[in-house]
Amino acid sequence: MRIVREILNYIVHLNTQKKLLIMFLFAAIIPLMTLGLISYYQSSKVVKDQFRNYNQFASEKIQNELDRMIGEMYFSVESIRQYITDQSSIKLSNQRPKTYAEFKEEINLERMIQTYKNVGIKGIYLLTESGYYYGDRSLNFEKLKKLEILEKARRYQDIEIGIYTPNHYENNPKKVIGLVVPLKISFGSLKNSYILIETDADDLFKMINVLERDLGSRISIYNPSGDFLYRTISKKKNLDNDIVLTESTKTSNWKIQFRIPNDVFYKSTKVILKLVTIGMVLAIILAVALSYLFSTQFSRKILKLKLAIDEVSNGIFDKKLPIQTKDEIGKLGFHFNRMLSKIKELMIEIKKSEEVKREAELKAVHYQINPHLLFNTLNTIQWKARLDGNYEISKMLFHLTKVLQGNLNFTIGLISLKDELESIHHFLVIQELRYGPNFTCTIKMDKKLEQALIPRMTLQPMLENIFFHAFEDGKGEILIEINEKNNCFELILKDNGKGMPKDKLESIFSITTSETNVRGIGMYNVQQKFNIHFGKNNRIIANSIEGQGTVISIYWPKGWVEISGENTDYQSVNS
Repeated sequence: MRIVREILNYIVHLNTQKKLLIMFLFAAIIPLMTLGLISYYQSSKVVKDQFRNYNQFASEKIQNELDRMIGEMYFSVESIRQYITDQSSIKLSNQRPKTYAEFKEEINLERMIQTYKNVGIKGIYLLTESGYYYGDRSLNFEKLKKLEILEKARRYQDIEIGIYTPNHYENNPKKVIGLVVPLKISFGSLKNSYILIETDADDLFKMINVLERDLGSRISIYNPSGDFLYRTISKKKNLDNDIVLTESTKTSNWKIQFRIPNDVFYKSTKVILKLVTIGMVLAIILAVALSYLFSTQFSRKILKLKLAIDEVSNGIFDKKLPIQTKDEIGKLGFHFNRMLSKIKELMIEIKKSEEVKREAELKAVHYQINPHLLFNTLNTIQWKARLDGNYEISKMLFHLTKVLQGNLNFTIGLISLKDELESIHHFLVIQELRYGPNFTCTIKMDKKLEQALIPRMTLQPMLENIFFHAFEDGKGEILIEINEKNNCFELILKDNGKGMPKDKLESIFSITTSETNVRGIGMYNVQQKFNIHFGKNNRIIANSIEGQGTVISIYWPKGWVEISGENTDYQSVNS
């Protein structure tokens, strides 16, 4: 932390040009580095995921192809085995046919075999114990008999399946999949016979060779016993950090393993890192150059402005800044020159204005109204009216004085509902003296809410709106309802007056100079008071129907008058 403070302290004491240069470099380099790292991370992630998904897709495709080929082989072998072991076909001999019946059985079997040969299956053979076989005759049977897969099947008397390179065909495929199934017949001439089926796997291994060449993969296929059926010929050794993917075939439970060297798997990522690094270095060099040029130009203009300000502070007002550009600094220089001109004009007029100002201040003192003088005067008029027997005027002056006492006390912003309603009582008495008993005002409020806080002069402007706009000759009904709801107070002011149209209702919270829309000024002031005291934590809703009346609903946060001893503190206390 001490080193950081020293660095910050050093930067603070640098000149403006160096500060701007450092600021621009930070503003340019940090986003560039962040963007570069994010781009590298995201692009690398996408490339690695795509590479992994491609390998996964390739391995699944090889697995599915092997399952399809071996499944077809099992199906064909099983169909031929059932045909051979049927009682009606047991006349097959383990020797070359000598009778017409044996020759016919051989022809039928070979036709049966031919029906199960498709494009992929290279050959299907029935090998007897004596060395005679049924199947395609255009092959080297002596080489066929020496297949390792046949020797293993004879040795273990079980099904054998494998991948190998054949040499007994005229046109030998590079790879075939062979399946040997013992007939397991305990009697007859076909005892200890085997069915051999071979499927051409060249297309499969072409796909495997493409993956080995293009992806640098080493592919291994091995049986459940762990014997390798196929393995990529490579001088590379298996390493612990190699990326390994393994799939299993469903029909034969062979394992297919893809092993990709770590450097090959992340080769694209390294290329992306190299490109991103080069781009970041070039961008940083460009940012440094532009930052230096900009900071130099900017600081030079500011230095000229500083020198001009220093001259003004020393009392020199004749030198003006040359305006060469129209940017913000140029505009600042333009306004600085205008300021100098104004200062000169003001210095000439200042002596005259001082005399006028002193005279105006003396007149303002004479015209100021002292609130105490106003109240004393009203009280004097009230008592004079009472002495003269004019009790109605006396009563009106008394209530007017009470209303003014509340309104002219600007030191208190929030008052209790009790005090607000008391002020409203005096206002309503004045209206009753004015209009007579033509209106009713009902107040519904729980007594415990008397100490709730509300902005001063909230109800009076709204009631004035009702008498001036809603009622005709003061006739109507007013309902004031105050409730406590969850974390806020609710005030509902309802009248059954004329109401107002929708367009006029939408404008009551805005200021207007129209004499016919004083309602807008009053409601605007009420809204401003609530915004000042409660910010956005208040809500005022107005609804009106022409011919039926208007409803004003106000919601504001709860606060209570704090009372200690005999003194009342009008500070908000959260409930």
